[in-house]
Amino acid sequence: MRYEIQERIFSDFPGYCRAVVVARDVDNGGEAPELVGLLRDLENSVRNDTGMENYREHPHIAAWRDTFLSMGLNPNKYPPSIANLIKRTRSGKDLPFISKLVTIFNVISLKYITPCGGDDLDVLEGAIRLGYAEGNETYIPLGQPEKTENPTPGEIIYFDTGNLDVFCRGWCWKNGDRSKITPLTRNVAINIEGMPPLDNEQTGAMADELADMVRKYCGGSTAIYLLTGRDPFFEIDI
Repeated sequence: MRYEIQERIFSDFPGYCRAVVVARDVDNGGEAPELVGLLRDLENSVRNDTGMENYREHPHIAAWRDTFLSMGLNPNKYPPSIANLIKRTRSGKDLPFISKLVTIFNVISLKYITPCGGDDLDVLEGAIRLGYAEGNETYIPLGQPEKTENPTPGEIIYFDTGNLDVFCRGWCWKNGDRSKITPLTRNVAINIEGMPPLDNEQTGAMADELADMVRKYCGGSTAIYLLTGRDPFFEIDI
């Protein structure tokens, strides 16, 4: 498997990096009360943090709002995933338990206020790429398998180069249905976004923490890759 980020992204967004945790042979089924308890503690922390009253102004969220504007996406209409997660949490709604992996993504996102998510690698037909859309790619929205749409040319998307299936639109706006994580998922690529003011070291440390959680709650093995302008891709057997 080849995983790559288009080099133009690093020149257009200086300082950006992405940590990728590749987890293999995991067990994503069953419950995890301890993990859910950790998520509930973080939800309460976000709700009680007065600094989150104007969460859109948080430096990490503001950076993604600026990024969306540069893509031509209105971040109020098309909110970055982390902004949507914080908004939902502060509304008082507990995040549902979907699976252990999804709960781990949410724990890392809330703890560090940054987008984090993953995709099932067993659906992959080509390479995985984060890059600028040409507009001929196909996107099936999460939970709407009967619906198909195309990204806007120039939009940053995360997609399968083999069949042009879009795993995520708008960089980190909206996940696709085909690569969604389920309790049956066994092999997964998990992304942690390191947009400044986050730096490479901080993003790498988050990946270490996430990998530890995956092994603790889901078993399997993990490998961590940090993609930057100097190292925009990696290859691994899955």
